[in-house]
Amino acid sequence: MSETLHLWAVAPAAIGMCCLAADRARVRPPEVVAAAVMLLAMLDAAVFGVVAPVYWTALLLAAAVGLAIWRRPRQRRVPRVPALMTLHTTLGMVVMAGLQIAMGAHASAPEHAHGLSLAPVLAGAAVGYGVLSFTAIRRMPARLDRAQIGAMAASVALMAVAMV
Repeated sequence: MSETLHLWAVAPAAIGMCCLAADRARVRPPEVVAAAVMLLAMLDAAVFGVVAPVYWTALLLAAAVGLAIWRRPRQRRVPRVPALMTLHTTLGMVVMAGLQIAMGAHASAPEHAHGLSLAPVLAGAAVGYGVLSFTAIRRMPARLDRAQIGAMAASVALMAVAMV
């Protein structure tokens, strides 16, 4: 069941990436690259399993930090991308990275697991991300931005349900 949900989570991620790429009013290559990295990580974890989840997690976290640095507010010019959109994308990458590592650990033998479970923390992070997504959808004026945020939130929600 979790493999099916994980596979279904790829569809909203692809839709979100298409929304970013289709926005001709504001060309946003860093966000498109971030969406492509998330989509590749999800697709590999759901279908192929070529790259270990820990490496996808490291790449997603590095991409989130890179995007946050790239889109930081500059003093001389106003960024064309709303700060809420950058916050949503970077937090989505962090939550997705956590879900990747948890799903990779979930695939291993559970009788060898020691310590506290990461699932409740990640479930809380996914719920918090959903609340942020709902708030962001209500504040974004552009239809493509709202669609991208909604698709990313749906993808994270499906991965969180698949983790459990």
